[in-house]
Amino acid sequence: MVLSIVWNLLVFVITPVFMQFYALSDQTKYLIVILVLIHNIFNTVAFPFSGPLSNGLRATGDVKYTMIVSIASTVLGRFIFSIIFAIYFNMGVIGIAFAMCLDWTIRGIIFFARFKSNKWCEFKVI
Repeated sequence: MVLSIVWNLLVFVITPVFMQFYALSDQTKYLIVILVLIHNIFNTVAFPFSGPLSNGLRATGDVKYTMIVSIASTVLGRFIFSIIFAIYFNMGVIGIAFAMCLDWTIRGIIFFARFKSNKWCEFKVI
């Protein structure tokens, strides 16, 4: 988590430097900063539980559960909420970013609960 915080802070700090290499409008630059901020906050807080934790569960043999959760949260969390946030709430690309973060958060909560339940200990890996 500490490395994630450091890395995401570094990415956020150097984002304006990289934007100087492109001909971007002020509105585009603003959206980039907002998107990077949203992504980096949730990448620090939620993604370690939805990404690496799920990989660890898979490594223990808990593959079917993690696959079902990942597919369901992507379809229900990311896809459906992207439509709801972006179109119905008129949030555009920011709504899509929030839907991705919601997907990571839902997945992280479910995988953390699975980890704490110790059901992943029941599998035998060759």
